[in-house]
Amino acid sequence: MGQSQSSEPPRQVPIEQLSHELALRFASKCYSHLEITHYKDNFKSLADHQDALEYWKEDTINRFLCLPEALRAGPVIHQMCTYLGAFPFPTLAPCILTREAMIKVITIMTGRYKKVLKRGNRDKAKLLFRSLAVFDRRASIASLSEKPSMKDIIDEQKPDQMLEEEAAAKDSQPRVGGFAIDQPANDDEDEDDDDLALAALDSLDAIEVFKQDQVQKIDKKMIHAMIPTDNFRRLIMLLLLYGGLKPQSNLSEYGDSLDDSKLKQLEDAASSIVEAFEPDTAHNGIRYSNFVKVLSTTMPDTFEPLNALFEHFMFSKNINLSAHKGEVTAAATSVIPKTSLIYPPSDSTTSLLTETLLSQLSMSIHLGPAGSSPTNIYSSDVRFNQLFSTSSNGTSLSSFSRQVTSWETSTLLVISGTNATSEPIILGAYLPDRWRDSSTSHKEPSGPDASAASRACFFQLAPRHAIFPANPANRHIPISYFSNKTGIAIGCVVPPQPRSSAPPAPPVPGPASLTIDTDIATATFQHDLDAGQGAFVPDPGLCEAQAREPAKYPAKQTFEIDTLEIWGVSFPGGGGGDELERHRKKLEWEEAEAARRRGVNFGGDKDGARHLLEMAGIVDQNRSGGSMG
Repeated sequence: MGQSQSSEPPRQVPIEQLSHELALRFASKCYSHLEITHYKDNFKSLADHQDALEYWKEDTINRFLCLPEALRAGPVIHQMCTYLGAFPFPTLAPCILTREAMIKVITIMTGRYKKVLKRGNRDKAKLLFRSLAVFDRRASIASLSEKPSMKDIIDEQKPDQMLEEEAAAKDSQPRVGGFAIDQPANDDEDEDDDDLALAALDSLDAIEVFKQDQVQKIDKKMIHAMIPTDNFRRLIMLLLLYGGLKPQSNLSEYGDSLDDSKLKQLEDAASSIVEAFEPDTAHNGIRYSNFVKVLSTTMPDTFEPLNALFEHFMFSKNINLSAHKGEVTAAATSVIPKTSLIYPPSDSTTSLLTETLLSQLSMSIHLGPAGSSPTNIYSSDVRFNQLFSTSSNGTSLSSFSRQVTSWETSTLLVISGTNATSEPIILGAYLPDRWRDSSTSHKEPSGPDASAASRACFFQLAPRHAIFPANPANRHIPISYFSNKTGIAIGCVVPPQPRSSAPPAPPVPGPASLTIDTDIATATFQHDLDAGQGAFVPDPGLCEAQAREPAKYPAKQTFEIDTLEIWGVSFPGGGGGDELERHRKKLEWEEAEAARRRGVNFGGDKDGARHLLEMAGIVDQNRSGGSMG
């Protein structure tokens, strides 16, 4: 009969046509009809026009996404879009942000491409790096004067026939090949295949085009490419601001909250995060190897806020959803107000745990009630309830014990201070097990529950972001330990305690550990690979930094404590919604029992009774003391 299909020549289709086909594939497979209707309305209502093209400019994206001017992240987001819009052909970048280009940007940013590109999940980090990186040694985004005009970019990507027609009427215009800063220095070396690009071309039956295109000549210079440090810091500040963002959150609320205090918080947190990516100080940029290493080990959810941010394109305020009765709607029908997971809502002047620190923490750790799969903090339906703070409860371990041991589920410890180099230091730990006062029990501390140990996490948020996961081999070292006689310990080995009147042996610091003295005045943080076994393992990036700069990152550092806070963690969706109420009632009962055991008989003078209990430290002045009748 005819020639077999395997002998047919490869499909010869211009890459512009393939790019068009991929955009159509994304639109039809990754979105509902209603979402595409919303997207088209948003795009058309704000689009600029030149010749026959509709496109979005940088300031249009900034306005639509409500990007605060103070963060100066708009040019960074725009650069990412003009690269991702050309996917899977980097030779087409920077591209015009047409409706088709933007649908590709949104599909990649939101992760919806997984519905079409099954093979490409693990390669998104490489694509994001390319969208942020520059390919010469200046390592900075081109100045406005170096950028081509929008007209130049549009002319660059017009079909040849259209250019020839225009040339017949006037001299042909010089073609612009993109931002000067983005020009690669090519050579003849090959690079490994790009899974995400291959998956895209495979979905279009056009794998051979990947070899015909110049993508390999561009990508092989990844080893020389860097993300400008200042640009990355701006982007991180934006991601921290939008922590907890939902697809239909009111974006303007986030910008409205950006006062000087909030801006300072974002700058400090972003600097700690950037430090974890080991920027090249000589060229002021972040290299690909460090970028991928941190995203794969320390901060897997760094870019999570971009998902919800770009989902906003799928909701238009101009469309009356009631007109689409009977159709399943994936878009929200109303704007969701900004909410806080911190109860009461955190105030930067009174609480160490702020929305910014919580957003930073959400980039690294996952939470969840016992028996469930841990998820991102903002997806876990979690609440943080302040149990103890040295700012309001003082520095007494008796007060610490009374407030914290009454909480029966997991907690979050956060501690701040100043290290020997006068830098702020912030450490903390997520502890799935409840606290127990070992001073009141002769029972030796036991190792952690297996499921709890796997969910525990020790971390540093400043001056460098680092994560110390639970040691999977640990079966006998307690995750946390508390005693009125020796203080507080995280990740330490607890020696057998004497049964005589001899002083108890202090905990032995592990490879990644924290000890806090009995008057909550000083703490010691240890990060030492040679320290033996422990409940937590060191951070690989911090270990490398210590080897290079031991003076800057000492294996052990003692610091004065500014603030120590313990937050009760509850999961309303997981059955923990009444935990705060149970904690309050238990405290009231314990206070009443303490008064009864002391044989205090106040008759009917309850006001006088409360005053005496406050003086004795049995009842806190800012909290109810329960029934004394």
